[in-house]
Amino acid sequence: MVSSRGTISLVHIEPQETPLGSERKSLLKASSFRTESRLMQDDLTARNVDVKSQKKQLVLSEVKMHSKMEDAWIIVDGKVYDITRFLESHPGGAQIILDHLVDGDVGALMRGINHPNSHFHSKAAFEMLKQFCIDSLEDLQREHKTTELKDSSANKMSDMEFQVDLSKPLVFQVGKLGDRYQEWVHDPILCKESPRFFESNVAELLTTTKWWIIPLIFVPIIYLMERKALQAGNGFSNMLYYMSLGTVAWTLLEYCIHRFLFHMRTSSYWMNTVHYVLHGFHHKHPMDGSRLVFPPAFSAFFCVLIWHTCSLFVPEMVLPAFYGGLLFGYVIYDLTHYYLHFGRPFHSIGRGMKRYHLNHHFKVQTNAFGITSSMWDQLLGTSPSRKSG
Repeated sequence: MVSSRGTISLVHIEPQETPLGSERKSLLKASSFRTESRLMQDDLTARNVDVKSQKKQLVLSEVKMHSKMEDAWIIVDGKVYDITRFLESHPGGAQIILDHLVDGDVGALMRGINHPNSHFHSKAAFEMLKQFCIDSLEDLQREHKTTELKDSSANKMSDMEFQVDLSKPLVFQVGKLGDRYQEWVHDPILCKESPRFFESNVAELLTTTKWWIIPLIFVPIIYLMERKALQAGNGFSNMLYYMSLGTVAWTLLEYCIHRFLFHMRTSSYWMNTVHYVLHGFHHKHPMDGSRLVFPPAFSAFFCVLIWHTCSLFVPEMVLPAFYGGLLFGYVIYDLTHYYLHFGRPFHSIGRGMKRYHLNHHFKVQTNAFGITSSMWDQLLGTSPSRKSG
């Protein structure tokens, strides 16, 4: 620009920003902000994933600390279960569970999915597992909760869904369940505490028996029966033959009682009550050791009934030998039954018998009625299939 004095001066002129340029700058700034925000969010996400991963690893390490026979936790579908009390009752034996306690989540293994050692478990098995749930992987803190967890609400003596209060005497409650009784009684509660049957202490005492009471009472009776058979003129071999015949007869009687009496379907008040006292309680509380063998007062009634029934078909001379064999079979039955629930078989035969019987409790209650022998199940079509076993 030329001034009036002939000199030239430079004037700085600010460029005028067009609307298009202003919009472009705003877009660039917004894009930069979004990129920065995304980077920050990705960084936070990565940090959260890392924290969650670390937390999960801490939780897994905590669960793996409980991997012994006397203290066993397991993870199934993201939830943690204290299965210590169930180990002895597992149809496949305790060891197969102990071998997988450190494997992480075994939900897929229990469903038979993508695992070389997987084994399909029924819906009932997963339902039964719920009572042992103590926490989930998300909520479990890295601390020992042994006493508190074992007394969790899932394990308390209550069953309010069916309007049965397990903290009170049960016998006169269960009849009110009507048609739902069968569903209730075959949903087992695995605790070694004995539920109360009656208000009366005397009546309650008559329902419980130590396992060793059975041989203590019946072995002398068996001896007297066989001695009486010899005194009646039977030779030793004849006495032994009829005693063996009586023992085999017991296996059929055991099967029939278990299948047709103990597993009759009931729905009325009094029939539900009778069934519960006879056998229903054993399926509801299969680990109640005080009621696993027949009380002497109850078995005495059956013994008298069986004696008179046998006298109608068995010759009088060999009746004591035959009846002694029946009683011998009964004693073997009661002791075997107790051992299958609480023993730890060391031989494959014993482990197979334990698995066979516990499948009856925890998988399919409509087969596997034999305890001392599976022969009648096989002959009469109630042997479990290979898949269910």
